[in-house]
Amino acid sequence: MAITSTYMWIITYVLFIVGFETMAMTCFKKSLNDWRFFVLGVLLYIGVGGLLVQTFKLTGLAFTNALWSGLSVMATTTVGVLYFKERLHLHDFIAIAMIGGGVMILKFTD
Repeated sequence: MAITSTYMWIITYVLFIVGFETMAMTCFKKSLNDWRFFVLGVLLYIGVGGLLVQTFKLTGLAFTNALWSGLSVMATTTVGVLYFKERLHLHDFIAIAMIGGGVMILKFTD
């Protein structure tokens, strides 16, 4: 399967979406102590919306949402564990692996 320029743009947009969303979620968690984090989180979600619009110009809703959701779960879980010292259990790892597998199935059957 050749990687096209369009596919690279989709991946780039989705990676930025995931990055913005992960930062926004982190800001919302930190906003319990400082309202400025809440404002920053809202601004980051506005960025997510703008990037989604650009991504939808290149591909459909189903693939974009699956890729974004899967990567977002992995990224926010990583931040939760490393930054907020949250704990994961075996069922959490299994669920995350299943999400990753589902995204791969969507891509390779597209």
